Amino acid sequence: MIDLLVVLGGMFAAVSPFGALAAVLWYRRDSAATGATDPLDVRRLMLLSATAAFVVLAGAALIGGPLLDAFAITDSTFEFAAAAAMVPLAIRLIVAGDSMAALRRRVPEYAWLFPFSVPLLASPTSVITAISYGQRIGAIETIIATAIALVVTAGLFATLAFWEQQRLLVVQMLGRASGVLLAGLALEMALDGLRAI
Repeated sequence: MIDLLVVLGGMFAAVSPFGALAAVLWYRRDSAATGATDPLDVRRLMLLSATAAFVVLAGAALIGGPLLDAFAITDSTFEFAAAAAMVPLAIRLIVAGDSMAALRRRVPEYAWLFPFSVPLLASPTSVITAISYGQRIGAIETIIATAIALVVTAGLFATLAFWEQQRLLVVQMLGRASGVLLAGLALEMALDGLRAI
């Protein structure tokens, strides 16, 4: 049970639902300010982006271990490299409060997939975290924790109308808290990688 809670905290930090919510809110506010029609359908965003991200992250948790073994990458090396790869997103979250820069162009009909599923939810950081926890703690626990984190994200997207009425600063502060969690996760992985050397 403790392992599941650890993985849940890590996957929640890596997926960063509040950082993703802030990115979607920035996009919608920019679209409204320019008077452009917004092709981003909330139902599709809620269901399809979380589902596509789940498929990518569950796949990473399942095949990450054999893939690392095939390339002869040790656990300690991967942990240390994973920590280094998490730092840019952690800094972005802490500084800006969102996971992705605001889009300055109109998004296509498949925006639920790109950019709002991959790379926003199933970011390199999320994939690395899924592989790491799949290796260290177990694929099943990682998949369950990923599902929970993405259900929270889908719930946030489902309540987008509510969040649009709130001050963006509230969402950004929650995103910044996710950045602090992610920085802690990166530190933990770096220390695990160094400890194993």
